Amino acid sequence: MANDSPAPSDLRFSPSVDDIWAHVSGSALPAGSADKSSSSRRVTGSVVLIDGASGTGKTALAAHLASRWPQHREVVVVHMDDLYGGWTGLAAGILGLEVGFFEARARGADAHLRSYNWGADRWEDGPTIPAHVDVIVEGCGSFGAGGSPSATARIWLDAPLDVRRERALSRAGEDFERHWDLWEGQFVEYVRRTQPVTIASLRVTANR
Repeated sequence: MANDSPAPSDLRFSPSVDDIWAHVSGSALPAGSADKSSSSRRVTGSVVLIDGASGTGKTALAAHLASRWPQHREVVVVHMDDLYGGWTGLAAGILGLEVGFFEARARGADAHLRSYNWGADRWEDGPTIPAHVDVIVEGCGSFGAGGSPSATARIWLDAPLDVRRERALSRAGEDFERHWDLWEGQFVEYVRRTQPVTIASLRVTANR
């Protein structure tokens, strides 16, 4: 599974990217929070989550937001695709985010993530994310981890089914068409079981 295409002209977001950024910067970048100076590195960085079904533009939106991040702060984008461990791994990815990231953040510790290599079908060492660094987590299931409600901004993305399916099936180097029903079924069950949209701080609709 590859990430959603970050092409800036691919989708229109409502509210607009400008309005989404205003929401994120107002909640996730409060005055006095962590920056790059060594004296501030004891401060835990902010966390922004972007969740929604496949093809809604989560990776594209994450790229837009990361490009606007203040230069005096560090930001890392974490892709849930790297945590799933295969086409049946939505629940495993959610657990990996909880154990590998949120539990460390709760202690004020650096987070160590594993990363799944889809082409080689194996787990590899992933990034180490210092506790003071701001993080954007994008991908299906990012609201499902135990620490998700503590995130400073939680953005839920919706899009029409035909748009989602067209985008997902057009991704180069994937066999998403063969796995669409399998993956979509896991996501529908995740939504039914956890009602993730109820913790969203902002709902966004994407369309062509």
